[in-house]
Amino acid sequence: MNHNDHDDEENADVYIPPAPAFPDLKHAKVDHDRKHRPPGLKLSDTLIMMFAEIVLMVFYGLFVENETVPKPNFPDPGEEDLPGMLDLVQPFKRYPPGFDNFVGSPRSQERKTQEHYSSFIQIAFFIFLSLPWSFSFLRKFSYSSATFALFTACVSIQFGIIVMQLVDRVHCIFLENMLLNPDPDITPEKLAALNFTDFNYQCQVMRPQDEIEDGFGLRQVRQACYCRVWTEMSGNKTKTVLRPLVAAHALLVTGHRDFKPFSLSLSFMDIIDGMYSTVPTLISFGVMVGKMAPVQNVVLVFMNVLSYAFNYWVCIYVIGAFDGTGGSTITHTFGAFFGAACTAVATPKGAENDPDCCGRYQSDIFSLFGSLMIWAYYPSYNSFYAPSNAQQAVAINTYLALLGSSVSGLLASALFTGDIKLSIFDAQRSSIAGGVAIGSVANLTAEPWEAIVIGAVGGVACSWAGHYMRVFCVGRLKVHDTVGVMSMHGWPGLIGWIAGVIKLIPLNLDYITGDRKSKNLAYILPWENILQHQQGNGDAAIAQAVIAPMTIAIALVTGLVAGAVSKKVTHLDLELLFKDDTFFHVPDDFQKALDEDHIPDEMGDHDGHANGHANGHANGHANGDTKMIANGTKGGELAV
Repeated sequence: MNHNDHDDEENADVYIPPAPAFPDLKHAKVDHDRKHRPPGLKLSDTLIMMFAEIVLMVFYGLFVENETVPKPNFPDPGEEDLPGMLDLVQPFKRYPPGFDNFVGSPRSQERKTQEHYSSFIQIAFFIFLSLPWSFSFLRKFSYSSATFALFTACVSIQFGIIVMQLVDRVHCIFLENMLLNPDPDITPEKLAALNFTDFNYQCQVMRPQDEIEDGFGLRQVRQACYCRVWTEMSGNKTKTVLRPLVAAHALLVTGHRDFKPFSLSLSFMDIIDGMYSTVPTLISFGVMVGKMAPVQNVVLVFMNVLSYAFNYWVCIYVIGAFDGTGGSTITHTFGAFFGAACTAVATPKGAENDPDCCGRYQSDIFSLFGSLMIWAYYPSYNSFYAPSNAQQAVAINTYLALLGSSVSGLLASALFTGDIKLSIFDAQRSSIAGGVAIGSVANLTAEPWEAIVIGAVGGVACSWAGHYMRVFCVGRLKVHDTVGVMSMHGWPGLIGWIAGVIKLIPLNLDYITGDRKSKNLAYILPWENILQHQQGNGDAAIAQAVIAPMTIAIALVTGLVAGAVSKKVTHLDLELLFKDDTFFHVPDDFQKALDEDHIPDEMGDHDGHANGHANGHANGHANGDTKMIANGTKGGELAV
């Protein structure tokens, strides 16, 4: 036996302890907490969401039908169409250009269908790809941010398609009631001129257009006639054969696709209507990313879509306001304030101090890519409902506004940070704030410089709100906005509202009836199809001025209710927030790779995180990126 064999026998008798699984107790505690963390998705939550989806499926099966394509030709007059034709009146339903083109060639209709499909795809990219990616900046919540945003959008669109068609039907009921109880501002003289007898309008008499005083209230009464026609023809479809012209115009005015009282249609336009109702839902979702369970998001969807539809009906149909094609106020401002109110009630206290409520270098790049995709598709979103002779101008004005906000937002970022350095938060948010701000006036802005200025002001407002208003909201109001949608949608949306009021103030009677070739009337727009208030006495500006306070009030009240309801359904404990492994199976390197950035002390003190990330980028992403405010406790610092 040689010497080496003797040494091996001695070593075999010596106990060699295994290497520790973790380098220290901190890592061991983190692994223990991860393995013993309860799942964030409970069985009861899953069953509730499945039930909600089944209800939607049943509703679609019973009441939703595909629209017939190609559309039928506009009919020839029938036996009872003339005389007795109703007053022709503009629809209250919002349509994309060319929707009402009843032409004889199926090929022409096919071309229009392709145009709508192109817009459908671009808006789908805007909602399903761009927005979810822009939410995926959180260091341990990227799986959940993108997936739950997609989940929320899918549920919201299914519900929005239904609700936005019901809005038209509710408005018809409202208008039919006006035939018996007209607006008080309609004087007896006007009633007599339009054949009212004991407040009962004689709908069957067609008057010459030059004898009709086309005020907003009187136009609603004339629209109500077609709502009554639809009600009568849905009960007796023989009348659609005797009066086909009246029937076709009744469908166009009221937004119905047929005379089936319990049937809803499904077309590209209906889906896009659902998509537009989903945007405020995703905006509100951005406020609460990482702080709500999926079943709470479902509650958010139903409450948000219903509230948005109600606000849309009040502001656009009842008040008759003009909010452009991008909806700066009724979409962006509503979504931001609804989310802020909801998170004020539903979010656990202390969520803003969570060590994982921050970004990471790689995830910030993905989020920036999502913002850039929003930037690229924003003109398509803003221009879909623009009149055909202004659609190009709306897209161009949106691009110009985005250019202005991208430049001004970054320059403002360098000033607001205090050290002349840029913030990735501002790069991701202020670059698209111009598209929000121009939404109300994109088809009213005549000169290119106006679009650039509006976009630039929106970009500066976004950067300013991200650095200062977030401090106030978190420190004083205890409202934590994860993504920063108040700065990205809320304040730029108000800039768009103000721009809309300013642009509509000069619309006096001389302005509207003046030379249409003058530079004051851009794009030779058909004002009767754009503005619902056309009296030339400031009525359009007044209606526009009313909708922001109305929208904010509705958003705050309904948001508080939605937050309270979602908190009753379920809630997440503080230690479960902002973590993918609460809901997902994650790779083995998930904890190891991310814990290299931060390992908390055993006693749960977050001083190390707050101080370290306040000086770096990460915590600044979720909480504002530039300054420090204290909440009065050790380790209670918030980088904002």
